Amino acid sequence: MKRPTGSREAARKGVIRRSLRLLAPSCWLLSLAWMSGCAPVGYEIGYRGAQATPEEAIRNAETFLKGRPDWKIDCSHFVLACYHSPEMNRFFSKYGYLNHNLTKDLRIYLEQKKTRRARAADIQPGDILIFNETYDKNGDGRIDPKDSDTHCALVESFRDMVVTYIDASEGRRPPRIHRRRFGFYDSGPNPHVAVDPATGRRIRARETFYAAFGPPPP
Repeated sequence: MKRPTGSREAARKGVIRRSLRLLAPSCWLLSLAWMSGCAPVGYEIGYRGAQATPEEAIRNAETFLKGRPDWKIDCSHFVLACYHSPEMNRFFSKYGYLNHNLTKDLRIYLEQKKTRRARAADIQPGDILIFNETYDKNGDGRIDPKDSDTHCALVESFRDMVVTYIDASEGRRPPRIHRRRFGFYDSGPNPHVAVDPATGRRIRARETFYAAFGPPPP
């Protein structure tokens, strides 16, 4: 399989254009895009070069949101696309045999790097959010604490205890990449994100939040 051409030229034109070129539709992308949700790993992303800084990752996310809102990509691969980290790629490839969903492996990786924020007030732009209970992950007909590590996203900004983040979901109706917000206080926004199929209970963003992690060391 041939890799996309023009990577040298793209490198000279900056991180965002390089990311778009490396992630342009191709047979390589199609081999990744079939995975649904936060699918088990066992893939080869093949990123080269340096990991993006938090600022670059945010610009990448904003570029994808504006230029490729219908991109059929799941939440965890979206975060990886924004950071395009060779080290993370090697980690996930190494442990793919465990058949975790990729969001769980992403959380484990960040915990090993000890980047978890101690308090919600410490969240910074470029952080990676992990959510639980956003869908019936284990397929038992209900959404409950057994459904952990179900979604992830990239923080765009954080102000007055309201976090604005960009995320993707392959199963959404287009557009699949969204900018979303929720607040940690009752006065802040708290949109519903799921419905428990067993009870009809509307599940809201704040209750699904698990942790925020600073970006992995470059």
